[in-house]
Amino acid sequence: MRARLAVTLVLIALTGTGVSAAQDSPLSIHGLGMPGRFESVRARATGGAFAAFDPLSALSAAPAAAVGRYTATAAGAASYLKDDLNGVTGTRRTGRFPLFQVLGTLGHRVVVGGGFTTYLDRSYRVLIADTIMLDGSGQAVTDAISSDGGVTDARLVLARRWGRLLVGAGFHLLTGSTRVSAVRTFTDTSTYRGVSEADEVAYRGAGYSASAVLILPTVTVTGFARTDTRLTSEVDGAEVAVNDLPRTIGGAIRLQPSPDFGFAASLIRRSWASAADSNAYNTTSWSAGADVRLAGVPLRVGARGGDLPFGPGGRAPREFAVAAGSGLALSQGRAVIDFAVERLRRTGVGLTETGWTALVGLTLRP
Repeated sequence: MRARLAVTLVLIALTGTGVSAAQDSPLSIHGLGMPGRFESVRARATGGAFAAFDPLSALSAAPAAAVGRYTATAAGAASYLKDDLNGVTGTRRTGRFPLFQVLGTLGHRVVVGGGFTTYLDRSYRVLIADTIMLDGSGQAVTDAISSDGGVTDARLVLARRWGRLLVGAGFHLLTGSTRVSAVRTFTDTSTYRGVSEADEVAYRGAGYSASAVLILPTVTVTGFARTDTRLTSEVDGAEVAVNDLPRTIGGAIRLQPSPDFGFAASLIRRSWASAADSNAYNTTSWSAGADVRLAGVPLRVGARGGDLPFGPGGRAPREFAVAAGSGLALSQGRAVIDFAVERLRRTGVGLTETGWTALVGLTLRP
């Protein structure tokens, strides 16, 4: 009964008329949520173009083989966004810690590591003003639907280097939970009492990945693939939903004509269409960026774009972002602070979302 009430109110939220306000993107409401980004701050500053070659990112395992000492990295992000949903506007601020990774050498050119990153974000709050029929008359109500949490990707990777070839594999444990609540209040409080319900939805799943990097004198190429099984959702230990998760395939190229200049581009395809209902779509995303050193100071710029997997209206939402950033090395490179800023634009049926994200990353090599 409680699950039925929550589902009913969510359907009202998705089909009714009124005012909507979200903690994260309104697109988090549809499908399974908003996919996370598996990039370190320094890779994010290039639009994600260098993520497939970056051992500190969580996109693929093979680059970890380039690590020569114990390394730990963490990232924090703060966003300010503005939404225009069918002429109704709103602003919001969010804060996240989307990435943590630890890598270490085992000898014989073998590196092992692990950490976590955001796989799906399911954080939102929606307010719906509507009128329903009770006893033959219309009654004004307000529905508040909220969700806080998401799915985390905890990964374990193993990588090895053979000369110019790096190979790696990863096991991914998908876990996490969301706190979901549904509240209905009546304008006529003297006649009707409000109703509310809250539950915690727990998630579990798994995935496997493999990748390889080939390093040539001025060109480096990489390919990576990942398959995730199914995402099981449970409430109070009872299974309430099982969704297929996508297969991912991608590739990237990096040009390094000199030590002070590098350019990279990547292309990634994910099969999200089987994950949910008719509002789920397969996605293709791209990124391109440069990493330049001016008097020893890194300058990183890049852009990315492509499809988003969930949204109403019969077509995939789109996003485009540009980014820039730099970094500061301390203690002879044992500590590195990276920072980046990103300008984002998302468009869907009836929705335009714009915003800024500031990111800070800390890397330690003791």
